Amino acid sequence: MDLLLIFTQLTLGMMGVLGVATSSPGDWPKQLLGLVAGLLIVAVVSKFSPKFIIKVSPYAYGGILLLLVLVLFVGVSPDSSESRRWIDVGPFTVQPSELMKVAVIAYLTAFFHNHLGDWKIWRPMVVIGLAAGLILIEPNISTALFIFCLAFAIMIAAGTTFWRLLSITVSAALIATIFSFPYLKDFTYIGERIKAFFDTFRGRELTSTIGYQADRAQQALQNAGFFGIGPGRPISVPAANTDMIAISIGYALGITGIMTLVALYAILAGRGIRIASSLQGPGSLLAAGATLYLCAQAALNLLVASGLLPITGVVLPFVSYGLNSLVSASIAMGFLHSAYRQARSEGALA
Repeated sequence: MDLLLIFTQLTLGMMGVLGVATSSPGDWPKQLLGLVAGLLIVAVVSKFSPKFIIKVSPYAYGGILLLLVLVLFVGVSPDSSESRRWIDVGPFTVQPSELMKVAVIAYLTAFFHNHLGDWKIWRPMVVIGLAAGLILIEPNISTALFIFCLAFAIMIAAGTTFWRLLSITVSAALIATIFSFPYLKDFTYIGERIKAFFDTFRGRELTSTIGYQADRAQQALQNAGFFGIGPGRPISVPAANTDMIAISIGYALGITGIMTLVALYAILAGRGIRIASSLQGPGSLLAAGATLYLCAQAALNLLVASGLLPITGVVLPFVSYGLNSLVSASIAMGFLHSAYRQARSEGALA
């Protein structure tokens, strides 16, 4: 396993423990346990070769797709939410949309490796369209769009021609739209979040309603200053242990804490690109997809936390509180370690 990747995940995880301790003091032991569990998941996944991972990827994709269908019938939602994104399995809940992120990476890697340049567009079109469409119905538009964009980036990395890329993208979007069309009334919150985002730059008339979370986040960072107010001080920002965990860290450590987060994800991106570029075949695309997933989601979360994007509900990999995101991110990190092991065995990487 790659020591730099382990160090990065461990440091991000410890910052997550600090952030949870600041925003939800009673939950930090669970976050610490999650950090250990995440490292164990990475260790297990890293033992499988890239070829084995892509071999089982169609079965994994199919199983998670069935879970997305099951969510529509037996899914549960948290209090004050009408979304149905989780399946209750007793002591914990499963969120299939999070697992679908790594399933799409592995499946598209398998598809482009097995078919090279001789393939039809319908298979990736259906794979992407069905996944995004079922997630839109929950409704969970931020995750659906993220998976859509992630698949788009993987196809570019695989060397897909412009016309095939355009055809797949348009066709998959149509499939997802057909699925979600009857549920458009459930997407009204998107317009409200965009309206609240622009309100922060103008009259600030919505700070007590739909703009409350973003307003409180900005105030917390302003109060923290450059070095923060130190750990152990409570923070009053909604979802400060999940979507806004970066604000909790910034509140405790100041701008230096946010800069540390950015630096850690930059290290992860650089190492992931190095591993992907050192390989040929499925290992390369698997590493590229995992890097895109982890770093793009981190960038999106940090931009939202800094007030540069509307609220999306996307969590920070390895840092935010929550089992499902941790499992998905750890599997993706396992992909990177698997590719690293292949690169080491081939003498392509020191």
